This record gives sequence, C-alpha cells and structure tokens, in this order.
Amino acid sequence: MVKKKEFIIFFLLFLLALFFVYIYNNITKAKDDIFDRIENHQIEQISSILKNIEKDILDSAEIKSSKDLFSLFNDENMRESYERIISLMLTSNVKYAYILYKDEKDRFRFLLDASKTDKAEFYQKFDVTLSEYEAIYREKKPQIIKQHDIENLYLTYLYPIISNGHVVGLFSIDITTNIQKIILESIKPLETFFVVLIIFILLLMAMTIMQIFHYFVTRKKIFTDTLTKTFNRNYLEEISSMLNLEHYSLAMLDLDKFKAINDTYGHKAGDYVLAQASRIFKDSIRDSDILIRYGGEEFLLLIHNRNDSESNIDICERLRHNVSKEHFYYDTNEIKVHVSIGLHKHPSLEKNIQEAIKIADGMLYIAKKNGRNRVIAYDELEHAKTSSSASSKDISYVKEALDDERVLCYFQPIYNHKSGEIFKYEALVRIVSKNNTVISPMQFLPQLKHTNMHYKLTQRILLIVFEKFRNNQKLVSININFSDLMNPDIEEMIIKNLKNNHHLASRITFEILESDEIDDVELFKQKINLLHSLKTKVSIDDFGSGYSNFKTIIDVEANFLKIDGSLIKNIDKNNKDFRVVKSIIHFARQSNMQTIAEFVHSKEVYEKLLLLDIDYMQGFYISAPEASLVEREELFKTAF
Repeated sequence: MVKKKEFIIFFLLFLLALFFVYIYNNITKAKDDIFDRIENHQIEQISSILKNIEKDILDSAEIKSSKDLFSLFNDENMRESYERIISLMLTSNVKYAYILYKDEKDRFRFLLDASKTDKAEFYQKFDVTLSEYEAIYREKKPQIIKQHDIENLYLTYLYPIISNGHVVGLFSIDITTNIQKIILESIKPLETFFVVLIIFILLLMAMTIMQIFHYFVTRKKIFTDTLTKTFNRNYLEEISSMLNLEHYSLAMLDLDKFKAINDTYGHKAGDYVLAQASRIFKDSIRDSDILIRYGGEEFLLLIHNRNDSESNIDICERLRHNVSKEHFYYDTNEIKVHVSIGLHKHPSLEKNIQEAIKIADGMLYIAKKNGRNRVIAYDELEHAKTSSSASSKDISYVKEALDDERVLCYFQPIYNHKSGEIFKYEALVRIVSKNNTVISPMQFLPQLKHTNMHYKLTQRILLIVFEKFRNNQKLVSININFSDLMNPDIEEMIIKNLKNNHHLASRITFEILESDEIDDVELFKQKINLLHSLKTKVSIDDFGSGYSNFKTIIDVEANFLKIDGSLIKNIDKNNKDFRVVKSIIHFARQSNMQTIAEFVHSKEVYEKLLLLDIDYMQGFYISAPEASLVEREELFKTAF
C-alpha cells in the first residue's frame, strides 16, 4: 500500500506553505492599506486646496467657458499671480502642478505651470495618451492616475474646473512621497523572507511529490508480474494485513495441463499462453476485483462482494468460459486452454487469508481431480455432504485423529464379471469422529495437500493395509500420490515392509493418480521401477482425467488402467464417453494392461461396460465401501 510517511510530510508542508502564503498576503494587504490611507489623506488635502482655488478663479473672472479660462491666463500678470498661489502647494511630496485646457481642436495645452523646475510655456502643447484625461471631461469628477513606479508611489491627481455644468479646464498635480518608500523598504526584507521561505517549502513539496512518484513507479515494478502484468505475491503480502476479507470471496485459478503445453510446444509458448490467459482473466473481472499471480500457472482472485446481481460463482464461470472459448495460436499451432477454479465464498470465516487460500486450493485440487475445467465452491461441497459432520476438517483435526488412532480404512471390492468373483479390494481412508461418525476423505484430504500431515496419513494407511493383508490371500489396492513416492519416509516404509515379504508384495497394487502433475518424468519412472522391483503391481488411477501421456504410461509398464469415473458415470447416456472408454480399453489391451471401471453406480452403466468387455468393475451398484471385507454373496445388494 501507499507509504503514509511521505503523504503526511507532503500534507504538513502544504499546510505550512498555505500558512506562509497567508502571512505574506496579509503583509501585502497591510502595506497596500497603509499606502491607500496615505494617498487618500494627501488627495483630500490637495482636493480641498484646489476647490478653493477653483472657486476663486471662477468668481474673479466670471469664467463661463474654456475660452474665458484661456483669456484669463493669457494675461501674464494674472498667470503669475495664480502660479504663486498654486506653488504654495509644492512640497517634497508634490513636485508638479499645472492647469490644462482643451483648445478648439481638442488638444491639451498648458495654461499655467507652477512647477519650480522644468516649467512649461504658456499655451505649450501637452501630449497625453492616458484615458483619464478624457474621462474627466465625460465624468466631470476627479481622476487618479497611479503610475507604474510603485516604489516611489508616483501618482497624478486630476481635478476638474467646472462652470455651468461643463469642464472648462483641469488641475494636474503630480504627487510623490518618501514615506511610502520608507515603509516599502522596511517591509521589503520581510516580504523577501517569506517569498524565499515559500519557494523553499514548494521545493520540498516538489521533492516529496517526486519521492511519492518514484515510490509508485517502483511499487508498480515490485508488485507487478512482468509476464502477465498482474499483481504478484509481493502485493499480496503488502495488502494482507489491511485486507478486509468480509468484502471478498477468494478463488484459486490454475491453467489445466500447463506443464504439457511447456513440454509439447516449449516454454515460450507457455509464456504466451500465460500472458494471454491473464489478459482474459483481467477482462472477465470487475475493477473492484484483485487478480494476483500466485505462482507458476496459478492465480489468486479476490472477488469483491458488491451489491449487484452477479454472484462470485457467476464471475468464476464467466472467467472459465472465456478461457475455454478462446483460440490460442502459437507458431501456427492451436493450443486449447482450460482453467480449473477453487472458490471459497466466505474467507472471512477463517483465521487469516493463508487459511482461506488453503481451503480454496483444496477446492482447486478437487476440481482437477473431478475432471478439470470446472469451478468447485466451498459452500457447494458443504451442502453436498451427507455426513453429520458437515464442516471441513483442518490439519489439526487429522493430527488429533492420528494421535487417537481414529484413522481407519474402508474397503470396496473390485469385481471380475467374467468369473463372478471379487478380484481385489481398494483401501479407502476414513476418520471416525469422537461421536463415532464416519468422516469421508473429501472433508479432510484437500486441506492436507502437500503438507507433512498428508504424508503421515499415507504412512498410517500403509501400515493398516500391510497389517490387515499380511496373513491372508486377498489382493488389495492402495491409492498413493506421486508426491508420496518422493517422500523418503514413505519410500523407506514401503521397502521395509515389502522387500523381504514377496507374498504380501505380490498381492498389493499401488494406484498412482494419473491426474497428478508429474514434473520429472524420469524420476517418476524410477519410482515405478522401484515398486516393480519389490514385486508389487502398479495401476494408473483416474485415467482419462489428466494429460494422458501414453508413452510415459507404456514406459512405466503399468499393470492396470483404472478409467476415471467422470467417463464411466454417464456412459449409458453419452455416446462420446462410450467411444472414449472403448478406445482406452483397446489401448490398454495393446499395451498388456488390464482395465478397471470405477463409478459403476447403476445397472445401465454395468450393462454398457459388459458390452465393452472391460476386465474389472467397481462402484456402488456392485458394493459400497465397508469397514470389513465384503464377501461374494454380499455383492449387488442394491440391484434388487
């Protein structure tokens, strides 16, 4: 967020500048007020004298017109007499005093000049360009001409000589004074001081503005991802403490099969897809929403909960749809891009934003596991749960269950329809709550993704299965993630229990999620080869939901392909799914792998799979998972 210190400094400097401007303005006003008072006093004195002289002139010669006035002063004796009278006005403050009039051609001429120096001759032409000289004839009242030399406060006072309602002539008095100059010289240093001070403060303000501008420019670089032009993790850290989650929903976005794009078309193509997809993201959200590149191809979206008709689900679906319909072309290759989204509708209910992100990330994990290119919302999962324990369980809940030994396995049979026998069982994790309610994995596994608690849970499941099947002849499958295989503790546990017990190892199948993102294919092959060396079997789980790298699957020599339930569940209604499953079965047989169909939930699906001659089936139509091993006679209870 914006640095507060710079803004506070700028604000204080701004107030200080206003204060000094206010003082400077008041000093200037005070100076002008003093000058005005002095001027008005002088003009009042001079005006009073001129009024008396005017009366004397008009009365003594019975002046009726400007010609009469000219005739009066054409008399040298009369002119000298009035010059002596008017010259009494001349002081150090009044330099020039004369009488003017207009001749027949409207030219101003001197009738009398009482000045001590630089005297004008009688009837000498007086060149004038100032409008006040004409205005006095129109307005018939005194005019003041302020000169530009303000330091000497030089002004000219024009006083009309009026007879019979007409201006017949005018007095022109030039006034100057040293008082104004003394005042000005006294105030000048103070004015200069404040001017310098104001300039200094303005410079400081400019420097502060430059710092703020530099901060915003730097901030943009620090908080913006260079490739996608969205915010980055630095920005999330910056705003986390100030973010009110009550105003937002939180979504995690991830481009599906992005690694496959990099591997197939190169990293430049991957960068192009990221840049284009982020552009679509930004075009699909509102100005009040916040988009952050969280890492790699994963984005965090904070959806502002505004009071409008558009819900957070609507925004996520629009975003997903806009990405899916877009055509991405790179070097003449069209790249199809989809996005999976995990949404937490009410992140404010969590302890902090990181906890909310974990839950949204868990929803994203489920979206990918369920076939990708979809939106999974936290609230929707809540409503879908049939367990009496309806809330999602966090890491501490699972830890407590492990400590209390309330983690157990349910077992669902995998059926061989050709022999009518149970081929093997799949071990499925469950937690028993303190009130003896069974908690499904959907409520706690997403929160454990990539955490140490997930690995501890996997170790407990392995231990339970190894103990249960150590001394019987039945076969069992165990789900395991690629990240589990990378964990040294889990690897050590598998080797310890199976290396010298081929009887147990030969009856165990490790089901590896095909939908898991496998960053290092060679390392993945090494880990699968390790399982083969222990005499266990390997099954590719959820085949068809992920990238389906056929070459990799052939290279690891998997024993089974378990076809993803999203392809099986509608096979009786969707002819496209039927053809896809048929192709997978053909591919598996050509690669010496047996096939297993999960999610066989109805008689119609079961009979469709019989037509395809799949090897094995698994689902609630055949049998639900149970705490104990179901026997052959207990199968197909729901079918009757």
